[in-house]
Amino acid sequence: MSTKLEDLKLKPWLLAELNQLGYEVVEDMQHLSSVELLRIPGMGAHAWRKIAKALGREPFPNQKRR
Repeated sequence: MSTKLEDLKLKPWLLAELNQLGYEVVEDMQHLSSVELLRIPGMGAHAWRKIAKALGREPFPNQKRR
């Protein structure tokens, strides 16, 4: 099942920007790296973490857990 970007409760301007770029579901963004995601205008750390979690990625892969 694909997760819609609207379901992530992102900011309206970020949602509009992502829709304008052609992204409607999270799986459309699977090919983008974290760096490319953060370069999208309006993308902040909080929204990036939500999208990374929905993609099944670890937001901070090199960070050691205590």
